[in-house]
Amino acid sequence: MADSNGRLLGKPRISKEIMDWLDQSFPVVSPALHDTEREIFYRVGQRSVVDHLISLFREQNDNLLRED
Repeated sequence: MADSNGRLLGKPRISKEIMDWLDQSFPVVSPALHDTEREIFYRVGQRSVVDHLISLFREQNDNLLRED
């Protein structure tokens, strides 16, 4: 779903399989004492994207339930 300039017009569908894979690949973890700030921020950023996609996935499925 893109316009003539290539901009997305809507949110893409997110599958359960992708969500499960991302959640397992980038789990919530506590930083180790030896981790640098850069490593911590990097991991937090990865997880932030996963959390956002999980939120969109839930919203997408809530909307599907309401449409029926």
